Amino acid sequence: MTDKACGLLILLCGLSTAGGTQSKDTERHPHTETWASPDLDSVGHTAWEPDWRKTADKELLDQVPYWDVFPELRVQGRRLNLEEANQSLPSQLHLLLHVEGSNIELELEQNRHLMPASHKLAYYLPDGTRVVEKNPQLVNCFYHGHVLGHTKHWSSLSLCSGFRGTIILAPDRSYSIEPVLGDLSNKHVLRLIQDHQHQNLTCASGNVKEEILSSPPHRMRRDVVSEIKYVELVMVADYSEYKLFYKDLKSLQIRMLEIVNKVDAFYRTLNIRVVLVSVEVWNMEDQITVSTDPTLTLNRFLAWREKRLLKLVPHDNAQLLTGITFKDSLVGMATMSSLCTTDKSGGVNMDHSVSVLGVASTVAHNLGHNLGLNHDTLDRKCGDPENGKQWIMEPSYGFMPGLEFSKCSLTDLVTSLRKGRFLCLFNTPSPWSLFGGARCGNMLVEEKEQCDCGLTQECTDPCCNPSTCQFIEGAQCSSDGMCCEQCKLKPSGSLCRDRLGECDLPEYCNGILGQCPPNVFVQNGESCEEGQAYCFDGECQTLQTQCQNLWGPGSLPAPESCFRKMNMRGDKYGNCGQGENGSYIPCSEEDVQCGKIQCQVGSNQTVLESITVRVTVNRTELTCNGTSFNRGDDVLDLALVMTGTVCGAGKVCIKQKCQEVSYMKVQSCKNQCSNHGICDSNNTCHCDPGWAMPDCGTWAERHVGSSLTTSLCLIFLVFIPILVLFGFCLLKREFLKRKLGMLSSSSKCQYRVTQTNSQPRPQRPPPPNWAQNTELQVMSANTQDSDRPDPPSKPLPPDPVQKRCQVTCVPV
Repeated sequence: MTDKACGLLILLCGLSTAGGTQSKDTERHPHTETWASPDLDSVGHTAWEPDWRKTADKELLDQVPYWDVFPELRVQGRRLNLEEANQSLPSQLHLLLHVEGSNIELELEQNRHLMPASHKLAYYLPDGTRVVEKNPQLVNCFYHGHVLGHTKHWSSLSLCSGFRGTIILAPDRSYSIEPVLGDLSNKHVLRLIQDHQHQNLTCASGNVKEEILSSPPHRMRRDVVSEIKYVELVMVADYSEYKLFYKDLKSLQIRMLEIVNKVDAFYRTLNIRVVLVSVEVWNMEDQITVSTDPTLTLNRFLAWREKRLLKLVPHDNAQLLTGITFKDSLVGMATMSSLCTTDKSGGVNMDHSVSVLGVASTVAHNLGHNLGLNHDTLDRKCGDPENGKQWIMEPSYGFMPGLEFSKCSLTDLVTSLRKGRFLCLFNTPSPWSLFGGARCGNMLVEEKEQCDCGLTQECTDPCCNPSTCQFIEGAQCSSDGMCCEQCKLKPSGSLCRDRLGECDLPEYCNGILGQCPPNVFVQNGESCEEGQAYCFDGECQTLQTQCQNLWGPGSLPAPESCFRKMNMRGDKYGNCGQGENGSYIPCSEEDVQCGKIQCQVGSNQTVLESITVRVTVNRTELTCNGTSFNRGDDVLDLALVMTGTVCGAGKVCIKQKCQEVSYMKVQSCKNQCSNHGICDSNNTCHCDPGWAMPDCGTWAERHVGSSLTTSLCLIFLVFIPILVLFGFCLLKREFLKRKLGMLSSSSKCQYRVTQTNSQPRPQRPPPPNWAQNTELQVMSANTQDSDRPDPPSKPLPPDPVQKRCQVTCVPV
């Protein structure tokens, strides 16, 4: 199949700008209108249509049926037209569609996780100057939601230029919707996505053998499975993509936002949110050489990301979007299990379809590889999608892009998390950094909120009132917090996130918040495996672990002679990486143990292409197995020794070079943590039980875990001043109350009295010794009684009747 035909077939699977013969909204008919040129739509946005849309084969277009629909919008029961909704962009929307005599109703909410308030748009001037627009003038017109009665599946829509997106009712019933450009009657086109399915069509190589992983355990760790995790993503568009959208920065930015909005919807089912922290557009020229070879393009992109992008924009992962057509019908490529790393976390994606849905599925697929998700091949028995629907991690697809993750993907993710990988996922974005200000119902606890369990129809937290975002009566915390049990805070020092490996560190509840503190791990360069290895990014890197991950249980590292024999070859079975032109780099003798992994065979030989070489050492013949990592045409060969692996006494591999371990270490913690703790990834001391921060040099009779960590210190820095101020206000209030109380219990009024007659007022005798429950009530002078008799000269009788001080009192 040619690339042109492949692109045409994928084009038909999703959102295409559609016109059509006028009909009622219940009439189903084929598409008959040609693609429109760029123009302004009814709400003033640029309606961009890439040139390759005009190449669509009309015969194929006519095979795709659709309905004309006219969306009805409501906010709190009040009906809005499309223009009003686009201008106000309410935080919550009710959408109603009439289709073939039935109604589809959706409850939508703004996706505020999509763009943080710190979101940036970067582009270039003709002289090469990089320009960054912080918080560019974009409105949040992106929504997630559910069809009423179908809360399991997330729909994703944008209101930037009419309604565009995907509506999912059930695994076997999904629709795409898009406006008809230039139509002023609010007409949209709705398509049943399953109608696009064509068998025996593929646009990528699919005959790839995969390792078979075990099923998910019955009991999963709550902290790594149920805890919400976050990927901070940067999207980069190359020059060919910029030209594809008529060199319109805003249109291209909206395109990428729509893509990520759908990627985020896909990953919500895995309790992962995708946050787009920045968009970069190479609008003058490419910053790397982008070619039709995805392997070369990926290697160059990852090198550019590490050298330049990471220093400009802190993030977890970067994805390149290109308008170039990759060779061999590939639409993307990524590295495996590389998220959170500085040198490998990313992928390259071809903008292969007019459908935002199709491209979003490709980006989600490549991000899945970064998260350690393998292909869903037949031998893994991942289950059959309903009605021909495809899984996101299938190695290839035809008309129908993947819309969901399979049980195999969940297994792969849990396996990686339990190995202590991807610790950056547990860093929660600051609430005040998200786009659009605080709002109850967005599942993020913000200022003046105690909890936030989402919309009323999706809230499952028994401790939280979804209407007010306040705790129910008697609750202290939200049930989703790992430091919360039956709506009550766990005691200070309770373990909330156990260590996930030797190089990870446990986290403890602080007794103040229901959430577990951010995840931290042992500082890079600390020893592990009883001094035989070193920690790097939270993992204890050993050759044996890497061999077993590739070759299965029982696999062991090959002798050093095999590393020397194989890695000095400079081919795909033995090398120290690839050069700019894709050629393999032979290892120097001192770096041979930092090149391709060389192992003695274990139980699993299904995922690798290998070559056997025999080496004679001291008259003993050894068998060496050279490996070529093969998990699919879209996965970069990663059978290289990982950074942080020992390659000699006091030396580790860093980017395929054997270097001193000191290259990995940052500045040590204060006083070496007084030998009562260990330095963590934030360069702070993680103290042993009973020892206190900052340097673990003070014994604390009551401790709150191995250390309070930086997060708890920040809590005290914030709350102690508030508590002091609150206490001061209470004392001030009590002082004033006592001041007023003295007016009724002392022998004289503590105010200057203004007399209204000429006779001096007789002195009142002192009050009795018992306390009186009286209160001074001040009245105006014109109510005084000048004929009032003198007060008694003896003490008042028991239980005296309260009398008013009929004077005008002014402060002394």
